[in-house]
This record gives sequence, structure tokens and C-alpha cells, in this order.
Amino acid sequence: MLRERLEIMSLSRLQPKIAVVAAVFLAFLLPSAAFAQSVAESTIAADGVGAAMLGLSPQELARALGPDFDIGDEVRITVDFDGRIITRNGVVQFRAAMTDNTDDLTLFIVSNPEYVTARGVGPTVTIAQAEAIYGDATLAWSPDNQGREFVSFANGPEGRIAFRTPGIGGTNVGVYANGEFETSDYKDGAVIAAVWVSCESGTDCPADRLGQTMPESSVESTADSTGTPSAADGSRTSDDELPPTGATELLWLSLIAMLFLLGGVLVIVDRRYLCPAWLNKRG
Repeated sequence: MLRERLEIMSLSRLQPKIAVVAAVFLAFLLPSAAFAQSVAESTIAADGVGAAMLGLSPQELARALGPDFDIGDEVRITVDFDGRIITRNGVVQFRAAMTDNTDDLTLFIVSNPEYVTARGVGPTVTIAQAEAIYGDATLAWSPDNQGREFVSFANGPEGRIAFRTPGIGGTNVGVYANGEFETSDYKDGAVIAAVWVSCESGTDCPADRLGQTMPESSVESTADSTGTPSAADGSRTSDDELPPTGATELLWLSLIAMLFLLGGVLVIVDRRYLCPAWLNKRG
């Protein structure tokens, strides 16, 4: 009888503690999930920017990004390319340009400092800071490329990612010898102005590689810039075709970590209530 009363008393005292621990668990888990989603949405990778995959049409891009993003009308993005401006809550997130004779968006230009590579390099980061992460910097410009200047790094991300400086023509941030177009010297405080991610349509675009680009004939010509693409029979394309963002994996990792934390906190809060031997001894 005494033992049963002790068990009831121990459980009654344990329940409030469990409620407190559960509340703490949720308080940690929800921000972790939000953080994981935010990281996934703002990561610049070789395949694109967040959920935006290189090689998508404007309609496919709108569907991939979701309703929080606005895909603008076609405008002149650079001196040589047309494209779309992607905004969220009125703030420009990045620009998507068409660099060939198709409607595929094959160049993303990111000037928003909230977007960075997996190692934290993005717009407004100084070249010196990026050099500390990626190794020795090399700056180069070409009059054949509208005088644009780019900086690359010895151990920088390979493939489609390029770092653009604010320099152009006679305003380069690199210090060049007469007649030279490449240098390892640069002005103090020189920064990365933008990150370019590009591909060649039909050749090495991620959307082409994964077979996610729909034939032009299968998309309704009446779809607007923010509409959802439809097949020729009027059916919607599957959401399974959307590019992965990594948010699910990060969420599961956070959940598992928090479960371990919950178990540890339960033991620390009042480990004696979890031990049947203690009840036997008292009884």
C-alpha cells in the first residue's frame, strides 16, 4: 500500500516537470526548424539559389519558390541579357537572366547579402575575408566581357559559381600591371559585389540533367510569370519535380538532437523518480 502511494506521489510530482521539459523542448525545436528552413532558402550552390534551380522557365521557377516570392515581368537584367527580378516582401532577392535563345533562366545574379555559399561567402564580404576561407585570390577582367571583373580563389567552389567585384573597365578593384588582365593584388577593403551562378541551357543546367525542364509545347502559352505550369492536357505538374532544398534533412537532424536533449534533461531534473530501485528501498 505504501509503495503504491509513493508511486502515485512520485508520478504526480514528475508530471509538472515533464510538462516544463516538453515546453523547453518545443521552444528549442521550433526555432531550429525555422533556422534550418532559412539556411536552405538562402544558400548559393552550384545548382542554383535556395529552391531556385538553374535552367527552369519563369513559370517553373515561380512554382519552385512558392507564393512568398514574386517573379517580375521580363526586363533588361544586364547590358546584354534580359530576365526576371525575384523579390520577396518588396526586397530584391536575386535576378534571373536568359543567356541564350530559350526562356530558360540560366544565370542567377545575387546581390542580396542574406544569400551566401555553404562556407558563408556572399555579397558585401571582403575579398580578404573570402581569401581566408577559400585560399589565394586571383582577380581578372576582360574587355570582351563588358569589362566585368571577377575574383576566383584557389580552393573556391568549383563549377558554376563566380564572384563578381564592383569593378568594371577603369574602376577595377584589382591592381593590374600595364597591359595585364589578371592579378593577385587588390585594393584594401575591396568587396564581393555579387555572386553569379550560371549554366548553358541544354548542356549542363541542373534542370536539364534531372529531366525537370518541361518541353516548351507542354506549357500553356497563357501562363503568367507567377502561374503554375500545366501540361498540354491541363493537368498540373507534380510537386515531386521540385528541386530539393535540404531543409527536411536539417529538420530531422534538429529533431533527433532535441530528443537526446529531452532524455538528458529528464534524468537531470529528477533522476530518482525514474529509478524503480528507489521506490523498492523506500517501501
